Amino acid sequence: MAFGGETAESYYDEGLTASMKGDVTRAIEHFERALQLDNTLTAARHQLGKCYGRQGETQRAIELFQRVIKEKPGLVPVRVDLGYALLECGRPGDAERVFLEITHVKPDNSRAQLGLAFCAFDTGRWEEAMHLAQAAVVQGGASFAAFFLLGRAASLCDRADIAVESLKRAEAMIEKSIETSPDQPEGYYLRGEVQFAQGNFAAALDSFRAAEDRSQPHQHYVSYGERFNRVDILARRGVCLQRLDRLADAREVGRQILGLDPEHKLGRALSET
Repeated sequence: MAFGGETAESYYDEGLTASMKGDVTRAIEHFERALQLDNTLTAARHQLGKCYGRQGETQRAIELFQRVIKEKPGLVPVRVDLGYALLECGRPGDAERVFLEITHVKPDNSRAQLGLAFCAFDTGRWEEAMHLAQAAVVQGGASFAAFFLLGRAASLCDRADIAVESLKRAEAMIEKSIETSPDQPEGYYLRGEVQFAQGNFAAALDSFRAAEDRSQPHQHYVSYGERFNRVDILARRGVCLQRLDRLADAREVGRQILGLDPEHKLGRALSET
């Protein structure tokens, strides 16, 4: 029984608490119980979708978001979450349509603006992605995700001035995250990604190793829109070793990846380096 009693609202509150603590499995249990008690509690359905997304069950999350939108079309945050879930599923065209619908109604929604930047980036429209990310920052979305995307897009547009400054700001933000949660892998993984984008492969290798040391074998991690697990960390470490011309070490990492996921394409490529 929930602390506040056998009510949908009590289980919803318990689910929010568990979700904030990172206990996604327990949060799902509470949100599902809340919906059993009150199937009209759309806030619980929305949060349940977010939890499934954090577990990597993105299609299930999409279905839940779509149901909430059908029930309450005016909930912009749910539409934003749907857009990002569609991106996660490799559907940038569908995601872009969702984000455009939002910006037509709420042109100052920085998360939707950044979503459009991700859509442009994922479809190879680097300059458009750069300008959209800049707009998201100006609109108040000066987040790690915005600066990291802006830095990568600017690099691909040969705008070194923008790229260097944006990646520097992204790195500073993630350093603060590491200070706050030094025993969690997310900050180290994202710092490695920034350092890799900066071309600092030795530093990135150290960061990915730190993330690996703090990760659990079968757990999925989500931070600032980036999703990864132990295999992804190994893959990034292997690519760093390859870039540093440490080919024997890269091959060994490739073999480790194949031991965890025999169908992993990058693991196969690394093992044959």
